[in-house]
Amino acid sequence: MSRKQQVDSAEGIARRLAEEVGGFDRPLSGLTELVRRFSAIEFEVPELPDADGYLFQFGKVNWFPEPTFALSVVRQLEVVDAAGEHESYVQVQFEFRYPLDDDLDAVGSHSEWWFPDGEVTFDSWLDSVRRHEISSRLATKSPRDFAILQEMV
Repeated sequence: MSRKQQVDSAEGIARRLAEEVGGFDRPLSGLTELVRRFSAIEFEVPELPDADGYLFQFGKVNWFPEPTFALSVVRQLEVVDAAGEHESYVQVQFEFRYPLDDDLDAVGSHSEWWFPDGEVTFDSWLDSVRRHEISSRLATKSPRDFAILQEMV
């Protein structure tokens, strides 16, 4: 059994996995394979059902200088203090950014969480993300950027 990783090392591990994978021929299927590999890494989190979960989200975002449509999968890891009390969450985000066009603007937004205590297995959930209808919309578009980000919330 491998040693669990410290949560603060999550972004570095994610970047290393992305470098190993290289580029993505098809963004959503490539992204889900990267997330599947990242999910195999165990982190030091409490033994609670919502301490290690995932968020799939997409939609128009307004924090870039140019109109942007973002699609991402986020892994959220709980951080606790020395007494075992909730301190914060670390979120590691894998994000594709696309120029916003009329087609993507019409898509709207979407977000869905997955946690281990739900009725759906992680593999089934991730497969549904890979097959999501947004994949066909993005198939003819080129992402402007791909980013891996980590933030504390």
